[in-house]
Amino acid sequence: MGLIERRTHIMEQINSINDEQTLEMLEETIEYYTHTDHKDITDELSPQQLQELNSRMQEPAEKDTISEDEFRKIFARWGTK
Repeated sequence: MGLIERRTHIMEQINSINDEQTLEMLEETIEYYTHTDHKDITDELSPQQLQELNSRMQEPAEKDTISEDEFRKIFARWGTK
C-alpha cells in the first residue's frame, strides 16, 4: 500500500468514527507523535522515579487481589441493616 492509499484509508476510517472519546484519543496520539521529537514519557523521569516504575512493573498483577469469596465475606455486613 502506497503513502497516498494509506492516507486515504486512514481518512476513511477517521470519517467513520462517531465516538467523540475515540476521536479525542486519536487526536492526542497524533499530537504526541507529531510534536514530541519522539521523546518517551520516561525520558523526563528521575533515576529514582524510573527505578520505582521498573520495580512496579515487575510486581505480579495478582499481588493485591482477593478471591470473590473473601470479597463477599468482607462486604457481607454492608448488605444487612
